[in-house]
Amino acid sequence: MEIQQCTPVIGAEISGVDFSRPLSAETHDAIYQALIDHLVIFFRDTEIAPEAHMDFAGQFGQLDEPHVHYPHVDGFDRIVRLENNADNPPDTNSWHTDLTFKQHRPFASVLIAREIPPVGGDTLWSSCYAAYDRLPEGMKNDLEGIDAIHDLGDFRNDFAGTKGNEPGEVRLNQAVSRFGHSVQPLISTHPVTGRKFLNFNESFVTHIAGMTTNESNALKTMLANHMNKPEDQVRWRWRANDMVMWDNRVTMHYAVADYMPHYRLMNRITVVNDRREQAGVH
Repeated sequence: MEIQQCTPVIGAEISGVDFSRPLSAETHDAIYQALIDHLVIFFRDTEIAPEAHMDFAGQFGQLDEPHVHYPHVDGFDRIVRLENNADNPPDTNSWHTDLTFKQHRPFASVLIAREIPPVGGDTLWSSCYAAYDRLPEGMKNDLEGIDAIHDLGDFRNDFAGTKGNEPGEVRLNQAVSRFGHSVQPLISTHPVTGRKFLNFNESFVTHIAGMTTNESNALKTMLANHMNKPEDQVRWRWRANDMVMWDNRVTMHYAVADYMPHYRLMNRITVVNDRREQAGVH
């Protein structure tokens, strides 16, 4: 197995792993360490079947329940089918960390490109470590102890419109009740590395606790602009059968929606907990 860094702060491409046969425990451990070190890891041309996708993701922790909103791959209800074209445009073209409105955000995601457009459709990831490190020391101190309120944020757009005989406000209230809220510190600590990171994303942080709406919006705008820094990012140009895994605790990502009207099909598994963290092995 060979590991090649993509940028100084985030991302590494891993080669020499044969996903057509079961991987050893040592290989899984080495992949996990690469993930902890580089935050997002890329594998080219995996040609990995859904069964192997499930088995690989399951080596790192418990798999998420079937998604309540997105469809799944036939016969594999834990593999989300992310399918987009002009008739079904994507809703992930904003900087976000997956499901931060849950009480416990997922550990990682494993995403495979099944069909890609002829051009476009890249995905970017950003390091929340780097965003914290770049804050002025005074601002680091100011943000300590401040909490942010996370909810379904941008996903409100999926529920605000009337569907059938059900008004948008009814659908939206039901969605807010189902997904709930989470209150988390703006400055958090990674449970494995002990490094601090900026725990903010513009898609799901809707309010800064203890502030007026005007004050909250001003701080949110400043943080969003601060975190949108190319030096903190890696951009991946997909090929069919590429597989990417990222640490959802300390990264944001952005799926570029520039490929309409072409078709893009991705398969994603979400890993809820970090098995090695819980076992104290890292």
